[in-house]
Amino acid sequence: MTLFPRLALAGIVASVCAFGASAELPNDELTVFPMPPANPERIYLADPVMPHLVDGRVHVIDGVAMKVLGMLGTGFASQFSLSPDRSEIYVATTYHSRLQRGPRTDVLEVYDASNLDFKYEIELPPKHVQGLNIRAAQASTPDGRWLLIQNATPATSVTVVDVVQRKVAAEIATPGCYGIVPWPGNPRRFSAVCGDGTLSTIDLKDDGSLAGRTVSARFFDPDQDPVFMQYEFVGEKIYLVSYHGQVHGVQLSGAAPAFDAPWPLVPEAERKQGWAPGGYELFAIRPDGRRLYIGMHRHAKEGSHKNPAEQLWVYDLASHQRIARAPGQGAISMKVSRSEAPRLVLLDGEHNELKALDVRDDKHLGKPVATFANAGETPVYLELH
Repeated sequence: MTLFPRLALAGIVASVCAFGASAELPNDELTVFPMPPANPERIYLADPVMPHLVDGRVHVIDGVAMKVLGMLGTGFASQFSLSPDRSEIYVATTYHSRLQRGPRTDVLEVYDASNLDFKYEIELPPKHVQGLNIRAAQASTPDGRWLLIQNATPATSVTVVDVVQRKVAAEIATPGCYGIVPWPGNPRRFSAVCGDGTLSTIDLKDDGSLAGRTVSARFFDPDQDPVFMQYEFVGEKIYLVSYHGQVHGVQLSGAAPAFDAPWPLVPEAERKQGWAPGGYELFAIRPDGRRLYIGMHRHAKEGSHKNPAEQLWVYDLASHQRIARAPGQGAISMKVSRSEAPRLVLLDGEHNELKALDVRDDKHLGKPVATFANAGETPVYLELH
């Protein structure tokens, strides 16, 4: 070091010391800015942060301005969902006393969606499924009374949580079946997809315990063409998609599920090229039920069912006809907003980026109207308010 830098440094130190002797710095004042009111474009992005799984998060993002509003810490391998009225956020998660070891505690954490404040927690049996987020792993009944949480130990069951009385009400065994599909018109009934290709439907008593169970006929072949556990509602009907591109519609009303005849997504010419669906939250349906959007990839093979989208295919749900193809944007998860000008929000798994597409015109889905780069560390799933 030369003489001049030494003299300069000495002068700075002397000035700071002199200022400290003559005046005391004021204490910092922390300011908390209120979150803007939620709108249908608010994005909840689940990030299990795979490099350090004990530190999961849900990022809350303004989908119009594409800026961060806040973040929830969600512990180890959590699942999250929103209450039916969108006022609360439910996080089922696990904590160990020594971070990655020690006594285990499983809890349902409840947060206020308006400001992300913690409200309360309910201790859970140490059984809830620990894996990447999917919609079928946790869901509320339509009246908001029961939160249903998928368990896997690996034996499958469902924990029924009474969110009114803030307690675990029951555990219902669902052997050979997985996923939670609440019936929109019946707050005491849910279904689960079974490994033999059937649908098991469970009825609840008023206290949340098991009232009865029925099993449907087989509606898909699990060995030849299994279905993804992603589902979307249109009214009281759910849609599921199979690995080879068959769309299954299931009406969840009346005394028992009613199954539509499956219809194909992939025309014969594209089938020869190996086009197939892929991703995690791999398809979305407009709230008005008019359009289905799905991520597709070529040269499909065993294990490629989670590949990012090479193309987005758009279908008219009424006619079952493909009406548009667009760049895939690397999508692995997607959702359509419930706004007056609906947008398709995509999670680009190749570039770790959120993208919003205007879906009012089927022929112009190519260029995103908004983007958000570096969306977490390893995000996999998104939900809209």
